[in-house]
Amino acid sequence: MKATGGAGPSISQLEQLFDSLSTAEITKFTRAIESDRNAPRLPLPHDQILQILRPRLASLKPERYPTPMRQFCTPFEDLLTSGLPGETSIRIGRPSLVPIWNVVCESASAEFHKACKDLEEAAEANDKSRIHSSERRLWKEAAICIEQQVAISEQGVKHERALATRLGARVHLKPFAAIARMLRVAEPIVDMRNRFPSAPIRSLSNSDLVWLREKFIEVSQEKTGYETQFMSSILMRLLRPSELFKVIRVLSTKADDRSLGSTNLASAGDMVIDMLTEIVVEIEQGVGSGKNEHQILQLARWYASEFVRITRELGIRKDGPWGERLLGTRRRVSQAIANTLFGASPERVTEALPQPPRGPLPRGGVVTPLFALPFDAEKLLAAELSAEAIAETARISHILAAQSSATKAVVEIKKRLNLAGRAGVDGISRLTMADHATAQRHLMAVVRLLEIIDGPEDADLLRRRGMSALRALEERG
Repeated sequence: MKATGGAGPSISQLEQLFDSLSTAEITKFTRAIESDRNAPRLPLPHDQILQILRPRLASLKPERYPTPMRQFCTPFEDLLTSGLPGETSIRIGRPSLVPIWNVVCESASAEFHKACKDLEEAAEANDKSRIHSSERRLWKEAAICIEQQVAISEQGVKHERALATRLGARVHLKPFAAIARMLRVAEPIVDMRNRFPSAPIRSLSNSDLVWLREKFIEVSQEKTGYETQFMSSILMRLLRPSELFKVIRVLSTKADDRSLGSTNLASAGDMVIDMLTEIVVEIEQGVGSGKNEHQILQLARWYASEFVRITRELGIRKDGPWGERLLGTRRRVSQAIANTLFGASPERVTEALPQPPRGPLPRGGVVTPLFALPFDAEKLLAAELSAEAIAETARISHILAAQSSATKAVVEIKKRLNLAGRAGVDGISRLTMADHATAQRHLMAVVRLLEIIDGPEDADLLRRRGMSALRALEERG
C-alpha cells in the first residue's frame, strides 16, 4: 500500500520514519501537515499521515494546529467520547461532531465565517493574540446559530424532524443543543483548562479550590444559568469524579444534599452520581459482556472508593436527593456483584480442581485417585485469578452492601476446596511414584486456592497432611 496514488513510501516506511523523529520534530511536522491540509499546496495524503501519527500525538500531546473546527470543539473537548453516549450522560459523542459542524457552517452568520477565515489566517501566521480573538467570535456566533436552529425545531414535530434530517440522525439533536450551552461559557472553560493544563487532575489543592470558587462565582454572575456547563467541564478534567464534591463544599454553606437541592449546585452532584451509574452498568454487564473477574474487581474497587469519598466529603442524607440516588447505585452494585462475581465465578475457581467421576461406577470399576488425574496449569492460573478477585471483592463487600453474597460464595468455595483436598490426600496411598509429581502439583494448587480464599489456617493444615502422605509414598518406594 502506497501513501499516494503513485510511487511513494509505504505505510510501514512512514511509520519507521515518524518513529525516528524527536518530539520537537514530530510537533513541527504535524503542524506543517495540518497547515497544508487547511490550505493545500502539496499533493499529500494529509489524513492518512495524521492517522499514522495519531498514536505518537496521543502520548506527546503537542500543541495542535488551530483549525476552525478544532477551536470550535475546544470548550467541550473533555466531554468527547468515541461512541454515542447514554441518555443521561453529559458526554458528547465524536460521531456527532461532523454533522453538527456542517449544520453550523450552513446556517451561521457572515460574522461566523469571517471569524473562521480570520482564524485560518492567524493560524498560518501563528499569531496567538489574533487566534484567541477569532476563536471567541467563532464560539459566540456558533452558539447563536445553534440556539436559533434549536428554537426553530421546538416549534413543532415537523421542524424537529427537519433538523434531525439535516444532522443525519435524531441522536445528534441532544449534543447539538448541549454544545451551544458549552459555547456560552467557552471563555471561563478555557481559562480553567489553562489553569489545569495536565489532565486528568489527580487532586485539587486549597489554592485550586479557591481559584475554582472565584471562577464559578464569576460564571454565576456573568453567565447565569450556565453554572452546570462550567461544573461539567471541571468534572471531566478530574481523575476522580468525587473530587468535584470538594468544589461543591467550598461553594456552599449548606450542610447536606437536601439543602443544596435548591441551589445552582444541585445538578453538580447529579452529574457525579450519573458517572458512578455508568460504572454500575459496566459491573452489571459483567462476565456476560466478556469481562473477567479482575476487570469487575477494578470497577467494584473504583466504585467503593468513590462511594466512600463522596459520603466523607459532604453530608449525604439517606432521604436527600443525592443520598437516595447514591444508595440506589449501591443496591444495583450489590445485586450485580452477587450475580457476576459471587454468582458465576465460584465455579471458575473449582473447575480447575481434579473432578471425581459422576454417577455410579460400572461393576468392577476402579476410581482413579484424584491427584493422579492430569494437571492443567492453564486452568489453575485462571482459577487463581478468579479466587483473588473474589477474595478482594469480599474484603470490600461491606462498602458494596454485598456481605451476604460474599460470605455465601467464600463458604461454598472453601467447602469445595476442602472436600477436593481431603479426597486427594486420602487417595495418595493408592498412587505410585510415577504419580508423585502430579499429586504434589494438585496438592499445592488446592493449598494455594484455599490460602487465597480463606487465609493460611486450613491451607496449612491440608499442606501438612498432604506432604506427610507424599513422604509415605516416597518411603514405600
